[in-house]
Amino acid sequence: MTFTTGAELLVKLGIVDRITREGVRHIATSERYQKYWPFGPGKEQPYGEAAGALLMATGPFLDFFRDIYNRLDENGDLIAPSAS
Repeated sequence: MTFTTGAELLVKLGIVDRITREGVRHIATSERYQKYWPFGPGKEQPYGEAAGALLMATGPFLDFFRDIYNRLDENGDLIAPSAS
């Protein structure tokens, strides 16, 4: 998926209320999320490329937004889930 299709899928699945491709790209390059962002050089998941667009595997992309994105504090540290 691309930043554009990723943003569309996140909204469609209800993982986020709204986000744009620019928002996803900002998260991908933000220092706050860098420790956990799964894609890029030296990361577990490489970016692919087609027609000049960066491509990301769908599973790890969705896992990041489901499991990490809303659980980071302002310093980029992972907050433990609350006990139910």
